[in-house]
Amino acid sequence: MNTLLLVSTTFSRKEDAERIAQLLLDRKLIACAHISGPITSVYRWQGKVNTTPEFTMSVKTTPQRWQTLQDILVREHPYELPEIVGQEIQHVSDAYYDWVCGEVQ
Repeated sequence: MNTLLLVSTTFSRKEDAERIAQLLLDRKLIACAHISGPITSVYRWQGKVNTTPEFTMSVKTTPQRWQTLQDILVREHPYELPEIVGQEIQHVSDAYYDWVCGEVQ
């Protein structure tokens, strides 16, 4: 079975998402990124409930690149504690899987 990872995070500024997407592409850690928003996030941070506009970035990669991708997101992300969530995708068309694996090194 072909397995990929869909990794998502959020940003307060679209420009930050675009910058990090480009960095990850340049380093061949992802095949593509989707940036959407603005969305509204409601969350508790440091004892206070916040409602803020954010942009979501979802990227496609291979399980082998998870740790390096996560390390770069932690280092480059403007948030003190960024959301970094990876989901295994097990049902992937052969052609798309081959393309992602060809782009990610």
